Amino acid sequence: MKLAAAIFIVLILSAGLYNSYKKYKNGLLLSSFLAFHFLIGLMVIMGAFFLLFE
Repeated sequence: MKLAAAIFIVLILSAGLYNSYKKYKNGLLLSSFLAFHFLIGLMVIMGAFFLLFE
């Protein structure tokens, strides 16, 4: 069950990061917000895998 939760979290987060990157490429998003979103995403992924391997 933990594996399914970790995979789900990573998939949802990847979709959000991809959407933010598309907005950044179209000029609709500042690079600082993209970097902030990326850092928050990394922290969430690290937390998901911490829970997975706990």
